[in-house]
Amino acid sequence: MKRALITGVTGFAGRYLAKNLLDHGYEVWGGARNGSINSVNGVKLIELNYTSYQEIQNKMNDLEPDVVFHLSGQSSVRRSWDIVEETFDANLMASINLLDGIRHSNIKEHVTLLTIGSSEEYGPSAKSPITEDSVAAPANPYGLSKYALGNLSMMYNKVYNMKTIHVRSFNHIGPGQSEGFVTSDFAKQVTDIAKGLLEPIMYVGDLSSRRDFTDVRDIVEAYRLLYERGEAGQIYNVCSSNNVAVKDILDTLVSFAEVQIDMKTDPAKLRPNNVLEYYGSNGKITEVTGWKPQIPLEQSLHDIYKDWLKGS
Repeated sequence: MKRALITGVTGFAGRYLAKNLLDHGYEVWGGARNGSINSVNGVKLIELNYTSYQEIQNKMNDLEPDVVFHLSGQSSVRRSWDIVEETFDANLMASINLLDGIRHSNIKEHVTLLTIGSSEEYGPSAKSPITEDSVAAPANPYGLSKYALGNLSMMYNKVYNMKTIHVRSFNHIGPGQSEGFVTSDFAKQVTDIAKGLLEPIMYVGDLSSRRDFTDVRDIVEAYRLLYERGEAGQIYNVCSSNNVAVKDILDTLVSFAEVQIDMKTDPAKLRPNNVLEYYGSNGKITEVTGWKPQIPLEQSLHDIYKDWLKGS
């Protein structure tokens, strides 16, 4: 039986990844920072602090995982502008100790490490469809921290012969996602209106932008397949290869509510340099692993809507 360790297991993607691995016969351990360990069904939890690589080294020697999925970090682009130092500490400095802890451990020769990055690494100037060969020019602290992580991951593969794979995931969506992300924000507003908690008016920005959305349940399937079939020392996009207008996302969510909702433009929500189209290519991961998204967008949105309706 393969043994997996998920850092950030209590987070949005971490919980789904744990379920996916358990369903496929893995023994799953979850790491969380001190004070934040919550129960996750079927997962054996350990405390993981990233203050020194020696502590990580000891944990790796004790646990001896076959694969480490590194999901832990600060995940909000918006918040990264307000907490730049915290973002780099969580996404980069902690990851350096994780990499060094594995490098100095007894499992260095056989363990695979997947570092989870973001499409934000490419930045707004990237031409869609974005491939792994597109020039990366991140334009916010979150994207820059993930880009630095990816470069470190690849450097440790080349210099120390570690089995590292870096993943650049595009927009995750799904039930259980917190506010601060477009589908969750829209779904909460729509369900609050459906419940009579808000007046039937939504104030929105530019809805013409087209983005790449993938259900989190498909995203974590890609992570597992990359461990099982991916090539160490490589970067892979995880995305749908489709672009969808934000307006279509909102219209679909509103259609579930069966109430009339007026849309009004809020100038404060308009972005001066908004990128109209931004989507990736999943050709590389599909060729290597056979992975493709399986959950239709409308199903994802309906699941998100129902989750907020019941009070997520």
